[in-house]
Amino acid sequence: MSVNRPVYLGLRWLLRWVLKGPFHAFKGYRVDGAEKLPRRCRPLILACNHAAFIDSVYLILAAPTRFTICGAKPRLFRSAALRQAMAVANILKVESHEQFLRDTGALLDAGETLLIYPEMGRFPDGLGELQTWAAEVALANRVPILPCYLHGTTRGHTGPPRLVVGEELDPEGDAETLTRSLRRSILALAPAAMTAAADTP
Repeated sequence: MSVNRPVYLGLRWLLRWVLKGPFHAFKGYRVDGAEKLPRRCRPLILACNHAAFIDSVYLILAAPTRFTICGAKPRLFRSAALRQAMAVANILKVESHEQFLRDTGALLDAGETLLIYPEMGRFPDGLGELQTWAAEVALANRVPILPCYLHGTTRGHTGPPRLVVGEELDPEGDAETLTRSLRRSILALAPAAMTAAADTP
């Protein structure tokens, strides 16, 4: 796994402090429930909707501790420049479901915090259908999931960027049941207009 490399983690830490002020001052970025974000690295899954490529930057700026982003499709590693960007962002490449479960399990065993976008892709219009992968990782490793909702990172969203952090979910039930609970928890954090427009099975 090409993640958690010290030089790139140092660059990410530096960029975080360079960008944090401008994003808050000029973009109006705010975090509701920031005290619920982990202050140190521990086995935990951050689960957030994913509207735009820049979402990971906003989450890096919000979280006091480092985390591994799980993950990105192989095409995003196709060039040297992209591989460097993925390394600085600390993003795990995902080539298969089995590899994803194996690598995320190893990271959690090592005490890492993970960010998983449970839609397993970008959905710019709100919250798409969730895949069971995040729930599978939580259940297999007995770690909680912290739901979050990020709004305002695409042109279709109104208002400044805003991250809302919810309450941790315990890893209970089967993957499908936990995924439904996770979707309800993430959607409950969304702006009212997004909640009204979403299909909530």
